[in-house]
Amino acid sequence: MNKAVFLDRDGVINRKGGSYYIWRIEDFILNEGVIDALKIFQEKGYLLIVITNQGGIARGVFSEEDLKRLNEYMIDLLKQHGIKLSAIYYCPHHPDVSLCECRKPGTLLFEKAIKDFDIDVKSSCMIGDSEVDIEAAKKMEIKGILIPVNGNLVDLVVRTGLIS
Repeated sequence: MNKAVFLDRDGVINRKGGSYYIWRIEDFILNEGVIDALKIFQEKGYLLIVITNQGGIARGVFSEEDLKRLNEYMIDLLKQHGIKLSAIYYCPHHPDVSLCECRKPGTLLFEKAIKDFDIDVKSSCMIGDSEVDIEAAKKMEIKGILIPVNGNLVDLVVRTGLIS
């Protein structure tokens, strides 16, 4: 079985700021400490899996093609630093438009990732910047770690001894 660090995207990996929805490459800015933290997780043998709500698709703010373009940019940017994301799972729904089981705090995206990568939930964790991230993790019996929006991820790793 594999161990994984599940990561929310906006507010954890990249800066959440002026625009509520981050879908343009020019708006995508990595948060401080992300590169160093992801390298630590990777060196310790964790798979890196992004699980993100992207309700702007359902609301018509941006398209799935826009999101795919941004995801490819993020993958390439991290790859330049020697970081490999194992997968990105996203929910395109928004409760104002449609109901689903994949939008956090729903667990469908976690269930898919766990099955796809044979993940041991007891050896894994979820890092998020909102209570819905932590609630979803708890439902799956994954350790949930709340980080401040746009917080320094490597500081969290060092301060909490998150990864031993």
